[in-house]
Amino acid sequence: MTAHDEPRWRRWLRTAGVWTWLLVCVGLLPALCSVGLNILLVHQGYLEGIAPWQLLLGFAVLAYGAYGIRERLPLWKWVAHEAGYKRRQIRRHAGQLLRLARRALRRPWYRGRLGEGLARELDEAVRTLRDAMKDKLAAAELHAPLDRLEALFDRHLAFMKYSVYVEYAGQIGLAVLAAFVLRESVVEAFKIPSGSMLPTLEVGDHIFVNKLEYGVRFPFTDWLPLRYDAPHRGEVVVFAEPTQGPDAFIKRVVAVEGDRVEVEADGTLRINGKTVRRCPLGAVTAPQGDDPRSPKATFDLFVERLGDVRYTVRQIHDPGSPPGGGGRSGVRDVGGGLLLVTGGDLHSRPYPRRGTPEAERGGFVVPPGHVFVMGDNRDNSNDSRFWGPVPFERIKGKALFIWWSNARRTVEADRIGIAIHDAVLADPERLTSEQARCLEELARPVPDAP
Repeated sequence: MTAHDEPRWRRWLRTAGVWTWLLVCVGLLPALCSVGLNILLVHQGYLEGIAPWQLLLGFAVLAYGAYGIRERLPLWKWVAHEAGYKRRQIRRHAGQLLRLARRALRRPWYRGRLGEGLARELDEAVRTLRDAMKDKLAAAELHAPLDRLEALFDRHLAFMKYSVYVEYAGQIGLAVLAAFVLRESVVEAFKIPSGSMLPTLEVGDHIFVNKLEYGVRFPFTDWLPLRYDAPHRGEVVVFAEPTQGPDAFIKRVVAVEGDRVEVEADGTLRINGKTVRRCPLGAVTAPQGDDPRSPKATFDLFVERLGDVRYTVRQIHDPGSPPGGGGRSGVRDVGGGLLLVTGGDLHSRPYPRRGTPEAERGGFVVPPGHVFVMGDNRDNSNDSRFWGPVPFERIKGKALFIWWSNARRTVEADRIGIAIHDAVLADPERLTSEQARCLEELARPVPDAP
């Protein structure tokens, strides 16, 4: 029975079997092994976290290796002798050789080396093979014209031929280049390096960032040739260090150009003279710094609303100044932004600092083409209160969701898939009636509210 006489359903069934084998042995198993290897290396302390490039690199190496030893894998003999697979391999090789032959005939430098007689012979061999390939089920029929063209190449144009490994290397190179362009202009993955966005984002969360949210960026530059939007209040953005450094920051936009920003001594945020609405959720005890082993401190939790975005912020608990004391006892310097201090005001509030010209004018006014950003961990965040507003061109994009999390050096499956801009949903069983009522009011929009 020839391929033309064989029932179509049987050909489809065998083809499905071959693709299933390839998917499992050269796709699924290397992918699972790559994920498992990365998790193992994280647990052993060799890696700080899992990043997309690590997973892709592991998958590429393992898949390439699996294809290289395919003859030793189960069921390979059946796959190699399956008529459809053999036909596709022959036609693939024939198509590659035809492309090289057409290139040799079209380019004067190659054609000149052949001479007119050999060029005509090569052209005739190309037409014969091309005509034979018009039959989509042809396989054995391709051997004679393919051998003829192969012989011509071996005698006169062997330098143009390249191995399958060179071909794969070229394809992988193009894929890597495309990935870099997509990473720079469309979507990029970031790892949260610090606790400045707690409790929204934890150290070890991995997020995706949409780089097309505000405009089209020219790859590997800060140039936005097409800009169609600007960040809005409440949005979480990733941006390059405003001081032209190489580091990337992630913060929440609290004010846009023209807004006047203030932070009261009790931590409340004011935009254009209006207090940003928020509801208290109680207090928690947590490490002061990013290291879980750092000394504990008490933090007050609040649900805050800017625009249409509701999110949770935390700030150092303020029990009030003790008699004869100077402020918050037990709060100390933990380095980094130098934001936790013993006694007096926290460095992060009030803002602007008392006695400064901005404080006398009633707040800091965000200049055109900039946004004012703050971390949700309000008293331990190095942000615009210390180094000023962020220019639009330094903003990489808008944060989307958590695609992976290995906070506390373990896989946090319950955090995977969390959308960063989803409204906060508090556990109703843990809310007092007053807190529940406040959250209900916060869910309702108020005209002219920041």
